[in-house]
Amino acid sequence: MSTTNVALRQVLLSQHAHLRETIARAQQAARELLLKSGSVANLQAAVEALESELRAHLADEEALLEPVLATIDAWGPVRLGLLRAEHAHQRAILAVLSGPRAWPAASLVAQRTISLCADVLADMEAEEREFLDEKVLHDDLVLLDASDC
Repeated sequence: MSTTNVALRQVLLSQHAHLRETIARAQQAARELLLKSGSVANLQAAVEALESELRAHLADEEALLEPVLATIDAWGPVRLGLLRAEHAHQRAILAVLSGPRAWPAASLVAQRTISLCADVLADMEAEEREFLDEKVLHDDLVLLDASDC
């Protein structure tokens, strides 16, 4: 039995909600390090948690959304291309921020963690608007008003 688009939306929106909490912790750890009230160890743990959760989410998003987005409407291929590009960028930044050479430059890692978090939050908002909106990802055979999708 295949997953419905409505169920798929709920899974990904739930992951977004949890990811926002992880992002908030990473932002806090980065800010504290920059203000000299936090530690490298706390930032490292927050970045590792962000990397783990975000990589898992990106894999889930790709597995669940790619087959649907490719054929859902005339904009599907563009949506799919944007999703893949955003994910590739996020993975590349995560690889640098979590790599073994990052930690001697902890203040730079903190600054870039804040930047990455802002980017991921903006990407999630765009995904929710452009990919996960019920006007785009629905189970109805009749197309809802898609004039603003």
